[in-house]
Amino acid sequence: MLPGVGVFGTTATIQSFVPILKVCGFPVVALWGSENLDAQELATQLDIPFSTRKVDDVLLRKDVDLVVIGCPPHSQWFIAVKALGIGKHVLCSAPSGPMQLNAQHMVQAARYYPRLMSLMCYGLRFLPTIVKMKKMIEEGYLGNITICEVKVHYGGLPKEKYDWMCDEGMGGGVLNTIGSNIIDVITFLTKERAVRVHGMLKTYTKQTQNIKGIREITSDDFCTFQMELDKGACVTVTLNSHIPGQFVQEIVICGQKGRLIARGSDLYEQRLNATRESLIHFDPIKEEERYGISPKARTEIPSPYLKGLIHMIEAVKDAFEKEEERQNWQAEPVASASNFEDALYVQTVVDAIRKSNKTKQWTKVDVSVEEPEPNSNMLSDQMRRSTFSLQ
Repeated sequence: MLPGVGVFGTTATIQSFVPILKVCGFPVVALWGSENLDAQELATQLDIPFSTRKVDDVLLRKDVDLVVIGCPPHSQWFIAVKALGIGKHVLCSAPSGPMQLNAQHMVQAARYYPRLMSLMCYGLRFLPTIVKMKKMIEEGYLGNITICEVKVHYGGLPKEKYDWMCDEGMGGGVLNTIGSNIIDVITFLTKERAVRVHGMLKTYTKQTQNIKGIREITSDDFCTFQMELDKGACVTVTLNSHIPGQFVQEIVICGQKGRLIARGSDLYEQRLNATRESLIHFDPIKEEERYGISPKARTEIPSPYLKGLIHMIEAVKDAFEKEEERQNWQAEPVASASNFEDALYVQTVVDAIRKSNKTKQWTKVDVSVEEPEPNSNMLSDQMRRSTFSLQ
């Protein structure tokens, strides 16, 4: 029997998660939203029997054993820590939070409750193209890795109202939302971590037709950064939300013997002396439609990320199905998933890139091993300044 699920948030992420969970056989029994009306409307739309704006009304339900969090980043850590504290498994959408401290609280809670599932939803790790790419790298296809190049081009959707996506302090911006996924997948593929970074962030669209006057957008809409990895490889990443049209993502990993290119959901190879690249994995399947994900959610979340999430939820299903008792799970099916420790590393790199942007210098990446303040329920400054409240 699969565990009952309570979902937190009314974002496009949750609108994608719920159909996938249901197709995989998870009973989604409760939904939380920061506003009653939004929660009720989405619960009706997704056919979820219960909705509320009170966190405990979901967490304390006996039929909720697995919590899926897809809130604005500045509020996710609090719900994750509280859920683990009362014995619930947690899947948390990326990014983990707007700063390193938030991820530290999550790591501390996960360490304290090691028998509970506590995973980050970095879906690219489960995308078949990335899985095949990683296997080929491990089998020595590239030899020693030297250079990684990543580019992401898309047209940012016009913002209808001021929300967390507009505010850098709440976790908005292309670095936090897209860049965190890229940092994680580079580490996943290369088994190397960044030792120092250099970055530049820009906010070119500070006001829109609906966001103007005294309020300005502070989240970055263009970002480029470099990373030096601990075994000598270097990484260059460009994230550009000013190119309308189809979402384009290209991940190039170069080695002494050749290169591998993940272009969208397809994989190409090119040997060192070859003049052309060859297609070795083609993914034509529109899984998003088959799983009933709404067109609106599909426009907000790129196809490679949605496909990865589908495969990740299927792996989570396998982890629970291998045990007879509803609350038990096996680690093997989700062994490649990102945990809260990985999320802390990613957030540390993001923070270092932001610091580099301000100082205009290379910045060392130091993952803090110190535990945060004992009061893990203490809200961040960004949360106090926002209009968001937890009930």
